[in-house]
Amino acid sequence: MYETYLKLSANEIHNRLTERNLHPAEIERIKAEVADLKESLRVTRITRTQRKAEWDKVLQPLRYEINNARVGMRYGGENSPQERTLAFSEYIRIMEKLIAMLDAPSKALDHTPIQIARDKGLPNDGEHWTDWIPARVKDKVSLLFDAVPVVPRGKRKTPFQRTMLPHQHETAKVRLLTKTRKEMESLERKAGIQPTDARTAKLAQMRRAIKIIETLDKNEAVPATWTKLHLQGD
Repeated sequence: MYETYLKLSANEIHNRLTERNLHPAEIERIKAEVADLKESLRVTRITRTQRKAEWDKVLQPLRYEINNARVGMRYGGENSPQERTLAFSEYIRIMEKLIAMLDAPSKALDHTPIQIARDKGLPNDGEHWTDWIPARVKDKVSLLFDAVPVVPRGKRKTPFQRTMLPHQHETAKVRLLTKTRKEMESLERKAGIQPTDARTAKLAQMRRAIKIIETLDKNEAVPATWTKLHLQGD
């Protein structure tokens, strides 16, 4: 209804409406409705951008692993053992099936992957694509790779590793460190005013978490919160 006003400034809208000789009250009503519509569209754009980023965190490492697996399957050419071809073929099939399943929701952007994962009861809130694969399927594929003969100086493929792309890793690592340090500083202030055993224990956990985060491998998956890290001694 107000599409022609969406790209105009507030002053431009006011002038345009004034030229139509509308009642001042009507002008103010329309200006308010246009402002509300602009804000709604702005929030929608931000929300969809954030949701796309969440889906990219799941799908980009998955697509990367599919490409790696395709290269791995071609390695050795016609001399590649049948067990190797079978293992990689099944691994690729499982990952492509997941890509197909996530295609519609990742394009619709009505929900984040975490929201869908929680509804499905997936582990780790579905943060990594491997969380979307049932354990029984992982075990089946792992057994196929275990049956592949290892060539001299060769390295056995480990499927379903929790890795992410280097640029994703760096962004997620900085975000998690910043978030954890801020949370720890807040807790330290509270503990300084009113120390408790629970607060002391939690601060110790958070210090261990920060050390773990700082030493994560460059392509290792980074969780959304420090509480999802495996802390030695817990």
